[in-house]
Order: sequence, then C-alpha cells, then structure tokens
Amino acid sequence: MPYIKDRDRAHLACAIEMNWVARISNAIQSVPSGKIKGALNYVLCRITLATMKPKSGWSYTSLSDAVSVLRDAADEIERRMMAPYEDEAIRKNGDLPEFDTAD
Repeated sequence: MPYIKDRDRAHLACAIEMNWVARISNAIQSVPSGKIKGALNYVLCRITLATMKPKSGWSYTSLSDAVSVLRDAADEIERRMMAPYEDEAIRKNGDLPEFDTAD
C-alpha cells in the first residue's frame, strides 16, 4: 500500500516535489499514443528494478519482492479507482445473475 507514515514521507516528498513525476509523466505522454503503455512499463520497470536490486545481486526472493511492489500498486489503483467505477456501472446497468448470492 502507498500509505506510509508522515515521517517516512518527508524525504520522498522532496524528490517528488522537484517535478520529476511531472517530467517523467510528460515524457511518457509525448510518445505516440499507441506506445504509451510500453513507455510507462519501461519506466516502471527501470525504477522498480533500480530501487529493489540488492547489493548482493538478484535472488528469487528479491525478484519476487520487486514483482510484489508492482502488483500491490496495481491492486491499490484497482481497489481505489476501478472498483467504484464498476460499482456505478452495476447500479446503472444491473449486476450479473451469477453474482447473486441470495440462494
């Protein structure tokens, strides 16, 4: 989860506020539209692998940890942003009968 204590956010906030997020985001958005997902994948992989690589080199555990970080971020986006969207679609269009747990 991206929710860390305020004291742990302080030094990260400085780097984020230096506009590096906006610069990377703008650079990714400047690639042709059909290649944005690939560009974002490239950047996320580079940041994750550079950050998570142990000084002793990769192991199964450290690679698993790197993948876990990306999955956790994706899960949080899905939970916070996609789930409400899907809930609204269910209210508007009706649910699937297979999800009915009444019986």
